[in-house]
Amino acid sequence: MRKRRDSLSSIVAKDLVERIEAGEYAIGDKLPIEAQLGETYNVSRTVVREAIAHLRSEGLVESRQGVGVFVSGRGGGVLKISPEKTGELAEILEILELRLGVEVEAAGLAAQRRDEESLGKIMKNLDQTADLDAFSQNAREWDFAFHMAIAEATGNSYMPRFMAFIGPVIIPRSQLIHASVPNLTRDYLAKMNDEHRRIAEAIQRQDVLDAREAMRFHLVGSLERYRKLTLA
Repeated sequence: MRKRRDSLSSIVAKDLVERIEAGEYAIGDKLPIEAQLGETYNVSRTVVREAIAHLRSEGLVESRQGVGVFVSGRGGGVLKISPEKTGELAEILEILELRLGVEVEAAGLAAQRRDEESLGKIMKNLDQTADLDAFSQNAREWDFAFHMAIAEATGNSYMPRFMAFIGPVIIPRSQLIHASVPNLTRDYLAKMNDEHRRIAEAIQRQDVLDAREAMRFHLVGSLERYRKLTLA
């Protein structure tokens, strides 16, 4: 099922790239909304979101919160994360190192600056993952939503824009779970949920140092787990 979805999203992404390169969607144009694209390609909104994430990672489109997705260029962006390689362990390690460089500081800023509205969004996303069976089915989207909520709580407009640019492709866990990698099971999800809770609670207490440390522990722990897999 996962391979089929990835295949569909790649087909949609490829067609959208061709339309952009042909000038059908010019730089600055707004793409149709997810529902319209889903009808056009006869796919689910989840497939459309993954296709848009692919285009975003190529620097072809950008998301503007509350407005939509716009064509930003015809490729050649400096930052490029290949969707085809995001299931490879070597690529996952590099992506996690990138996240470590950004998200530790984001957690500290969120603890320092969060308001009740942004905190509520973080806690809501955390509560979603309490049902591990549902979490396993929505791991990429819910994980990304949690980290995006923290980025938004920083009050730094570039933090969520950076996260939106690289998109859910930076969340490797669900890809490995769906690939049936050994030991990435319910216990793994529970551990990730506990680590998320520690981050959220530090932000709730406005404990800047603990928020940074909790995020660092979370991401470094993930790095170590994936490094062990490369030795398996």
